Amino acid sequence: MSTLLRSAAAGLIATTALTASTTVQQPPAAAQSVSAMPASYESAVLRQINLRRTARGLRPLRAGGCVDRYAESRSRRMAVNDVLVHLGGLRNALSGCDATMVGEVIGRGRGFRDASRIVRSWMGSGSHRDVLLTKRFRNAGVGAWRDNDGTVYVSVVFRAP
Repeated sequence: MSTLLRSAAAGLIATTALTASTTVQQPPAAAQSVSAMPASYESAVLRQINLRRTARGLRPLRAGGCVDRYAESRSRRMAVNDVLVHLGGLRNALSGCDATMVGEVIGRGRGFRDASRIVRSWMGSGSHRDVLLTKRFRNAGVGAWRDNDGTVYVSVVFRAP
């Protein structure tokens, strides 16, 4: 199986939820050195999501500071610990964001250095696509970090007012 397919498969294993995420226990991993992806990459992920939304007659998402901080924290934590996992309590974690509904999609892979690839992989999964195309969402935050091996970890957190 190619690295891209393995990366896409690993990225799609995680479950998504609109109002809460399932807590998945992972064995502790040794912390690793990571670096933030450029802001231009995160902007490109949001732009790619918005292309899919507007093509279907949905409003584009605006970048949101509150959800963006959470997305940054989530993706960094995944990269440092080399895990791909949704944590429970997304709604509670975002209680200060004045949200009536929240959602998250996550992914990791070496093939995801191009923002369009990770968005295409999410669109290829029914549950991920449903989150990306949820009509009520108005804001999204994107966090993306990379480890020393070049694996990219991405979290997109969504908010509806």
